[in-house]
Amino acid sequence: MGAWLSSAWIEDTKELGKGMPPRAGFSAVVQYYVLADVERPYYWVIRDGQLADAGLGEHPSPDVAITVDVEVARAMQQGTLDPTTAFLEGKLEVDGDLERLVSLLPITASSEYRTLEAELARRTDFDRLGD
Repeated sequence: MGAWLSSAWIEDTKELGKGMPPRAGFSAVVQYYVLADVERPYYWVIRDGQLADAGLGEHPSPDVAITVDVEVARAMQQGTLDPTTAFLEGKLEVDGDLERLVSLLPITASSEYRTLEAELARRTDFDRLGD
């Protein structure tokens, strides 16, 4: 079981992301900043509805950046807090192309994405952060 926000977690994310169904036109680079003991950035590259890439650190050209406290991020990753609800409640900060982020909602609301999240959570040790 890999530590959350670690290289192993990213590899699991990429492996599981390969199973997402294609959805033409649903593309974005999403940069995440998780505020814990230190800022822990990671990114997802979504191309036509599928996770094309993911990595630790900062992407050189994100479309949108999401900054979130570690406890809120943990709840979202574990599936106990819906990201849309977190946004509407002001629990995360979004910078960049909000319209592009909103365009991804059909993906994050899909049963395939929920299955990916549940499996990723099952493989993740949320009590440990990073490598």
